[in-house]
Amino acid sequence: MTKGSIAEHRPRAAEGARRADRRGARRTGWLRRSIPMATLPVRPAPPQLRLKLRTKLVAAMASAALVPAVIVALLATGVILSSLETGLREDADRQLTVGLNLILRSVERLGDATAQLAESGDLAAALTSRPALDAWFGREQAHLTSARLQLLDPAGQVRYDRVVGGAEWRFRDAGVGPGDPAIAAGQVWGRGVSLIAVGDRVIVRAVTPIVDAGLALRGVLVLSMPLDGDFADAIKGALSADVLLGGASGTLETTFRGGPRDRPQPIRLAAGDRATALRGQRVIRNVDVDDGQYLIAVTALLDRRDHPVGLAGVAIDRGPLAATKRLAVRSLFAGGLAALAFALVLALFWSRRLGAPIAELHRGAIAVSHGDLDHRIDIPGGDELTDLATAFNQMTSTLQDNQARLAARMREIVALHDAGRAVSSVIDVEEVSRKIVDAVARTFDIQLTALWLVDPSPAGTARDAQLRVTAARARRGDAAVSDTAEAPAAAEALRPIAEEVHASRRALRLGSAGDDPRFGDAANRAGAPGPLVALPLDRQARVVGVLVVGRTESAHEPSDADLNLLTTFADQAGAAVDNALLYSEVREAREQLERKVELRTTELTQTNHELARALADLRETQAQLVLSERMAGLGLLVAGVAHEINSPTAAIRGSIDGLTGAVARLSRHGAAFAARAMPAAAGDVIEALAPVLAERALPTGVAARKTAREIAAALEALPGGPADAQTVASELADLGATPDEAVGLIDAVGGGGERVTAVVAALTDQVYLHRTASTVRHAVASIQRLVGALKRYSHLDHQAVRTEADLHEGLETTLALLHHALRDIVVERRFGTLPRVPVYVDELNQVWTNLIQNAQQALASRPGGGGRISIDTTVEGSWVVVRVTDNGPGVPAEALPRIFEPFFTTKPKGEGTGLGLGIARQIVQKHGGVMRCESEPGGTMFEVRLPIAGTEGPR
Repeated sequence: MTKGSIAEHRPRAAEGARRADRRGARRTGWLRRSIPMATLPVRPAPPQLRLKLRTKLVAAMASAALVPAVIVALLATGVILSSLETGLREDADRQLTVGLNLILRSVERLGDATAQLAESGDLAAALTSRPALDAWFGREQAHLTSARLQLLDPAGQVRYDRVVGGAEWRFRDAGVGPGDPAIAAGQVWGRGVSLIAVGDRVIVRAVTPIVDAGLALRGVLVLSMPLDGDFADAIKGALSADVLLGGASGTLETTFRGGPRDRPQPIRLAAGDRATALRGQRVIRNVDVDDGQYLIAVTALLDRRDHPVGLAGVAIDRGPLAATKRLAVRSLFAGGLAALAFALVLALFWSRRLGAPIAELHRGAIAVSHGDLDHRIDIPGGDELTDLATAFNQMTSTLQDNQARLAARMREIVALHDAGRAVSSVIDVEEVSRKIVDAVARTFDIQLTALWLVDPSPAGTARDAQLRVTAARARRGDAAVSDTAEAPAAAEALRPIAEEVHASRRALRLGSAGDDPRFGDAANRAGAPGPLVALPLDRQARVVGVLVVGRTESAHEPSDADLNLLTTFADQAGAAVDNALLYSEVREAREQLERKVELRTTELTQTNHELARALADLRETQAQLVLSERMAGLGLLVAGVAHEINSPTAAIRGSIDGLTGAVARLSRHGAAFAARAMPAAAGDVIEALAPVLAERALPTGVAARKTAREIAAALEALPGGPADAQTVASELADLGATPDEAVGLIDAVGGGGERVTAVVAALTDQVYLHRTASTVRHAVASIQRLVGALKRYSHLDHQAVRTEADLHEGLETTLALLHHALRDIVVERRFGTLPRVPVYVDELNQVWTNLIQNAQQALASRPGGGGRISIDTTVEGSWVVVRVTDNGPGVPAEALPRIFEPFFTTKPKGEGTGLGLGIARQIVQKHGGVMRCESEPGGTMFEVRLPIAGTEGPR
């Protein structure tokens, strides 16, 4: 459609819209006509290529006519070209067969020629003379084919060698020599023709024996002919294709000619094709050469043993086939153009016949799209397009009616939306009432509208509830509807109507309220004698109010659409009033709840303060109990440590008592040594021997007497030995000396009874002095070990923080401190390889002490005393596991579930607080570990699991 035609339709479309608006207004006469209609912006469509229907129809018809023709032509051309290609390959295969037969015929002719020459009587006679052979050769060469002739004597020596009908370079390697396997047939009176591979060439060789009239062997005749390009030229004339000949390497001589004397380069087969051909199969391929493209067929030449000795093939020029293909493509293109021209002419003819009605339908659709619903289409003919035009006219009539209904419905929706938005924006009951009557007054053409709300009675019954006017609007004269002072009084006159609707819970509709026998007086007093509608605001099981709408006497009655709209208003008003009432109730309930929550919060705050004080007291008490338990355990440890320290201190005291006398005697011995001019070597021996004897264990009585006898015998054997050898030997044996050490000592003294006695006495005191020092040193080390263990147990040099520690060290420390209590018990240490674990060392030592003390106390009640405590350590996954096991009487089954409860103990009254295991378990849990107990008669096992990663547990 053109721009001018579209512009002509616009006034008619606007007029159609105005008529539809008037029809909608007549259907909703109570609605005010001032409600604006929303106008939606229309987004312009993006520009795009548009084709006319006629153009599309022409294209479709042309395509429908042309595409099948093109497809058929393509298929036919493909079939023809495929047939030509297949025929060309079959022709190549046939030509190859013919070529092989020609090669075979040439081989047979060479054999026949050799036999005829050998049977010549002149040849046998001419073998004895070179001139005779030359004469014979001159006579026969005109009858020979191109070959190399060789005559050999019976011994196989070449006597005559000539080339017939060709250049000598062709036959340079075609001949035979002495001992060649090819002449064996002639030497044994046999004829033979064979194909032989010489280098990369194939040679045809015919061998025949030469005999004289007496049938005596006079020599051998050999004719050799190469299968090369010249041979291929010779047989090409009998074929309609070029000939290919070559060796097993795949290089083929050809008969292609670019000029009279120009032979092209040989063709070389691909490795795969060569291997296939040498297996006796036929290979057909397309190859490109300098002067064109050829289809070649190649197969193998086989010797008598069917071994491949070379390759033979034919080549057919593909030029004619390529020209045929080009001609077919040109013909196809020309036919396609002709078909396209015919299809276009046909499509244009039919598009003109079909396009005019369709264009008329198009113009009608454009007119309707611009709002001209009065447009009509008239298409004669009685076909489908005529039916389409009739349906189009009916559609526009239907659209006119629907447009009028939609306009009226849109005004109703807008009115409902405005009313709903007005009443939903407030939650106060009085304000909601005013919004409702304002919305009704704006929407409908009224004389009076009023809203009554129900005040619930104290008794709670709906019948005793009271109605009160919460909002009213009235019109006086031609003025607009407003909230005048007379509106509530006029609305109050309609109370009988409101009470009737409230009581019956049904809508009341009066066509002429002033003439009604029951409510006429009320309507006249209110100034609304015309049509009147009263609707209950019904919410589930109760009526929350009544809405009354009245008009003047001259106004017409409301339609069904007006009543539906008023009913919807009443439903919205009821929901809004109910929500406002509920909000008032919720607000009152919230205020009461806030007062209760505030009171309860005050009570909970006081309770929390009391609980906090109680919790602080409980924690302080718990800390005191833990400290008491630790102090009790520490007291037991200190008692054991004190007992352990008594032994080394007594040893020190006893050693010191005899130390003064020993020192005095050593001083006297020194003076005696000086008076007797004792050798210096004697003092050196004493100083060296005394520490050794001091560290040596003292011999028993039998061993000492035996050693004394051995020393005495050794001393008596010495020249100048002591007179009292038995006494000296007894004293040295008591010191633990050996016979060799005694002899060395006497030798250092140099003899003399008094000297030996003085030296032995000095050695005795020196050994005593060393043994006393060793005793004091061991006692001090024992005291240091106990003090160090006690120090490590209490962990006095560190703060209460987690440190990576060796659990074995803590266990050993505890065992050292409890050594006195465990003196009669066997302690088995089955320690595994453990990593260092982050722990609270002093707290964990308390756990080990409690577990080992419990095991010791359990074994103390064991009949017969003694017993065994096993301490096992191992790593299981990400846990370090320590197990303390004893073979005591075990924990009673009824007490085992309560073993970790505070203040629970299985010991006699007064012997335990019952806090040890509970505190130990808390310490393990503080480390993120687990502590458990297994017990049965005859043994108890406590297991402690600590995480290697040192996870922090609850405190």
